[in-house]
Amino acid sequence: MLVRDPDSLPRRPRGPSARRRRRSRAALPGWIRETPVGSAEAERRSLELLRSVVNPDEWEMFQDLGFICVTGRRARRRPSEGARGAGAPVLPRYRYLVYPHLPVVALLPRSMAPVREYCVQFPDHSAGGQSPMLPRGDDVLAKWMTLRADEDRLLAYANVCNAGCQIPLGQIERDLERLGRWEARRARRTGSGGLAGAATAPLRGGGRLPT
Repeated sequence: MLVRDPDSLPRRPRGPSARRRRRSRAALPGWIRETPVGSAEAERRSLELLRSVVNPDEWEMFQDLGFICVTGRRARRRPSEGARGAGAPVLPRYRYLVYPHLPVVALLPRSMAPVREYCVQFPDHSAGGQSPMLPRGDDVLAKWMTLRADEDRLLAYANVCNAGCQIPLGQIERDLERLGRWEARRARRTGSGGLAGAATAPLRGGGRLPT
């Protein structure tokens, strides 16, 4: 009698049958099976999402200036009052300029002098994505949410370089001047104070980290 080697016998395919796979795909939510949208529609949706999450002032700032100024939540004690105990006033360690598809620029909280660039990228891993980068609104929103929810993590994992490394210092200073004028117009219109505080203060010569 001929005995065949078991390894030479045809193997039955493992895993779910074609019918079960079809049923599994049919059970997926509609948004997963949705055909990927074009770049223009993705951009529109990303801006709508950004508008729905950030506050109205930040949305207006982004529309008018092309970036958002965010106050960090990681605090540092005022050096002159650090010995007074836990009740001493504190300042944010940084404020930030959040641009689409550019590094996050860290600013000293009082002078608004640019001191660091934090390069962080959120690539588009969605199916059928036409670009490795997220649409503008999604990119800004990802940075905004990370700064507000986990500022320390972003600062720890981003690539760090001095201000002016990727974004020219001249552009940063012009944007801060634009921000100061925008703040002044908004304050006159609403009777409120500015968001960025000392945005119009002199910028040069402030390139040291706070101690």
